[in-house]
Amino acid sequence: MKPAIVALLLVFAAVSPMGAADEAFTEKLMFDTRDEIPLEYRWNLEDIVPGPEAWDEARDQFETQLEDLRAFKGRLAESPEVLADALDLQFALGRLVTDIYVYAAQGQHTDTRDAEANERLSLARGIMASFGQNRSFIEPEIAQIADETLAEFVSHERLATYAHYLDNITRTKAHIRSGEVEEVLAGSALLQGAPSQVYQSMVSADIQWPEIEGEDGEPATVIPALFYAFMGSQDRDLRKRAALALFGTYDQFGHSLANTYAASVNKDVWLAGVRGYDSTLEAALHQTNVPRVVPDTLVEAVHDNLDAIHAYVDLRKEVMGLEDFHIYDLYVSMVPEAEARYTFDEGWDLAMRFWKETFGEEYAAVAQRARDERWIDVYPSTGKQGGAYSWGTYNSHPYLFLNWGGTLEDVHTLVHEMGHSIHSYLANQENPVHDADYSLFVAEVASVAAESLFFDWMLERTTDPTQRLALLNLRMNNITGTFLRQIFFHEFETAAHAAAEAGKPLTKDSLGVIWGDLWQAYYGEGATLDDAYRSGWARIPHFYRTFYVWVYATSFAAGEAIAGRFASGDDTAVDDYLATLKLGGSVYPMDALERAGVDLTDPSVIRTVMDKYRAITAEMRSIMVDAADGRS
Repeated sequence: MKPAIVALLLVFAAVSPMGAADEAFTEKLMFDTRDEIPLEYRWNLEDIVPGPEAWDEARDQFETQLEDLRAFKGRLAESPEVLADALDLQFALGRLVTDIYVYAAQGQHTDTRDAEANERLSLARGIMASFGQNRSFIEPEIAQIADETLAEFVSHERLATYAHYLDNITRTKAHIRSGEVEEVLAGSALLQGAPSQVYQSMVSADIQWPEIEGEDGEPATVIPALFYAFMGSQDRDLRKRAALALFGTYDQFGHSLANTYAASVNKDVWLAGVRGYDSTLEAALHQTNVPRVVPDTLVEAVHDNLDAIHAYVDLRKEVMGLEDFHIYDLYVSMVPEAEARYTFDEGWDLAMRFWKETFGEEYAAVAQRARDERWIDVYPSTGKQGGAYSWGTYNSHPYLFLNWGGTLEDVHTLVHEMGHSIHSYLANQENPVHDADYSLFVAEVASVAAESLFFDWMLERTTDPTQRLALLNLRMNNITGTFLRQIFFHEFETAAHAAAEAGKPLTKDSLGVIWGDLWQAYYGEGATLDDAYRSGWARIPHFYRTFYVWVYATSFAAGEAIAGRFASGDDTAVDDYLATLKLGGSVYPMDALERAGVDLTDPSVIRTVMDKYRAITAEMRSIMVDAADGRS
């Protein structure tokens, strides 16, 4: 018998809502091939590039236009017209390169074993690197233009549209190097990306993930993409075996994975040093124009409330009847009798009702387009990369990458990723390409705000105490995963970079000590740290996006603040929220949040999240006490 994720298999009939398939479709949690999945549940990448032949033609077009761009080297200070011509061409070429790269990458993500897709992605990476290297003269030349002259240039009608772009160059000019150095840095792009590529190849294609006996006695493969599905099982022995098998595999490859991550960190340290920053964190913050007080306040807010996290661990132990608490006890529902399953169509209908009632027709109409025009790739299949994301191009539209698992949490993931997609769609519609792309700092605000509002929307429609308890349980998982865990990750990432900056080696053992000590501090003496879980850091692909994880937490806090405006009945909340999304990258991220009524330099905004965490823990305990009193 073929190995299968039998323990996690969910089969039910669902008629396609799009009218594209007359026969009933049997939905599963893992498909052997993509051909088993009807087209309406697979994204259509031809909106980016019509196909492989057109992709090859786009590559040829890139080479031709690249020659035109190189012709501007050394001429940008000649006149406003010359600078405008160069910037127009740079961003037009950037749109073409993005189409080439995203088409290749998203195609490869649906089957990481496909040789042609891997070759196409490799070529696309080369094109991205070539573009970066050949455009690397632009910022240094602009930075060398005298401030007074550049100000005169910006007053020219053709350069007015580039005002924010040029202001950011002026702001960061102290860290922009000479044209020759910038060309070398850009030329090393493939080398800089190598650690991430090696990591993805290992975990997606090369590592043979272990099998365990599933709940029904059949073999079940423990792959990273299904980690939370296993952790949601009510069978504690299954959870334990799955967790130890998964983390034991990471631990088995720990030396190689540690070397891979160390290479990524050392790359960050080198780049920060070349650009004249005192640390990698300073470099990351300066590039987004965010003050250091923001991430520092995140860490302080959690450390001031570690007792609240420990209290929640004690509650879970008490409710679940556990003598000891492990990583595999953190995410399972404490209310199994209230667990519900959703087909994608059912989850979609639920989300659509929420979007219409909360954000209005403009938001919901874009979401419906995403469904009707096949912007969404729904189901997991053999070889498909795990996780979920929203991506796409300015020339086409956003895409949603899912691995539908049939739980309410999957509905939340749909709402989350659609938040990203709506943000990108509105930003692209309202801004020229150079002002459309928003900072990582605000990248999670739309998604997290939508998720927070969805929780509240669900709670308002729930009167049954058991169902309410289940939603509160999921809400705590949400705060744990999107806020607390991301700050935990940030502390790990900060410590790893600080060690490298101090010349200390990053090894499997040293990274394991950092990870293990942090986990023990966060979850307290009532939690048991399994040896295999010391390699838990190896499961986090976002560590290869330098200092990205903490923006989830700031976005979560901002999203909660925005959701608070909705909940208060503020009539201007929806308009302000959509106006913020439409700003894209046309203003600095802190200014964008100010448009939504959020000031993340105010510590109370961040600490409000921990206040909510305490309040939910108290409400859950109260419901359980009332239920116990009712039974006595």
